[in-house]
Amino acid sequence: MAMIKVDTTGTRFTVGAAPRPKNDMEGRQRTDRQTGTPLFITQLVKVDAEGAEILSVTTPGSPQVEQGAEVRPVALVAIPWQQGQRAGVAFKADRIEPTQAPTAKAS
Repeated sequence: MAMIKVDTTGTRFTVGAAPRPKNDMEGRQRTDRQTGTPLFITQLVKVDAEGAEILSVTTPGSPQVEQGAEVRPVALVAIPWQQGQRAGVAFKADRIEPTQAPTAKAS
């Protein structure tokens, strides 16, 4: 499985849909092969100079993020796949964390 590191420099990510369990065809939640940690999928909206794109990013454990939050995927990789006539790219990150929240202004 070839993993390609994704350069996120100059890119903003917003949570498009809250994290949900990544399930197999029988409805069982998938787990990380090495650690056994349950896997989750979080829909992210990636915005850069070329426009916007929606990515479904798999992480071990559920990221503590909400829809609409600005976030940063840590160690984001793209994994090209092919199954019969179907092909695509899967995305995986070590974790998804909120970006630094702006400091509150004193009133």
